[in-house]
Amino acid sequence: MKNEKSEPSCRPITSYPPGALVRSSDICRDPRRGYAGILPIDRSTWHRWVKSGKAPAGRFLAGTSTRVWEIEAVRSLGTSTP
Repeated sequence: MKNEKSEPSCRPITSYPPGALVRSSDICRDPRRGYAGILPIDRSTWHRWVKSGKAPAGRFLAGTSTRVWEIEAVRSLGTSTP
């Protein structure tokens, strides 16, 4: 029996249902992993937008330090940004 390394089967989700909550890793692109992201921006740009008020502040999941944003708010930024 061989010990084979299995590739992780997780792939980025390309479509989200209405009302979905997404993390910054879903929103931003990651060229090292080949993820396009919902918006074609880096994570540092996303956090700069949140700090400046261009993007909504998001909210924390109960009992965690994970911040999430509603998909509709993120999509509206994608249509309004050049």
